Amino acid sequence: MKKQKSYILITYSFLIFVSLSFIGPMVFTVFSSLKNNSEIFSTPFSIPKIFRIGNYMEAWHAANMGNYFFNSVIISVSTVVVLVFTSSMVSFILSRFNFKFNKYLSIFFLLGMMIPMQSVLVPISYFIGVLNLKNNLVALVLVYVAFSLPFSILVLTGFMKGINNSLVEAAIIDGANFWQIYLKLILPLSMPAIATISIFNFLGAWNNIVFPLLFINDNKLKPITLGLLNFNGERGSEYGLLMAAITITVLIPLIIYMLFQEKIEGGLTAGAIKE
Repeated sequence: MKKQKSYILITYSFLIFVSLSFIGPMVFTVFSSLKNNSEIFSTPFSIPKIFRIGNYMEAWHAANMGNYFFNSVIISVSTVVVLVFTSSMVSFILSRFNFKFNKYLSIFFLLGMMIPMQSVLVPISYFIGVLNLKNNLVALVLVYVAFSLPFSILVLTGFMKGINNSLVEAAIIDGANFWQIYLKLILPLSMPAIATISIFNFLGAWNNIVFPLLFINDNKLKPITLGLLNFNGERGSEYGLLMAAITITVLIPLIIYMLFQEKIEGGLTAGAIKE
């Protein structure tokens, strides 16, 4: 009994320590975003004496964060929409149809998860340059889709295999064709897994800085992650504005994850149990 209590105490102590290590930097960033430079350096961990909301307004307008924010929304939402339709169609075929190369095709897509992003930066950059696709948001979205497709197919295929075959057979008996089964039966039943991959893919596209840094030079097309680099120049000493910009950048992903964390967990585990 004493050993069990000690184990629980150690476990909770460790979890509290890990939680504080993640929450601490975020609290520091939010507090600093409401201060000026003198307050940040003199009392870095204290609550602001004066809440300088103007830091957010200045970061949004003067540093052009509003335009970067809008670009990130377009890129991330487009990536999610394309991935939902492409990965769900591929997963539908792989999970519901038995054909000669089914297993090999599944392995082919899964191999994409084993390719490190850094190992293909040079060839991707070369093809983007040859095809004259720099400063093109569509090309950026397609690159995101290519890298996120294997994971999305893995999650959706596992989930769709768990859907009861009797439902599909009943739909076929009622006269449903291929597209009707996919659109009216499989897709609605796969919403937990679709929500999971959508959240992961949205966060991945929102937080990515490597590909925009390589392919986007036009300030009008830069996403919000590149917008933060503007503070390294003439605004590099205005730490309150920088912290405000960082808070704006992480706010949307944080809210999305907090609202849909149950769907993420449910979508990842649901496909593990077949009915």
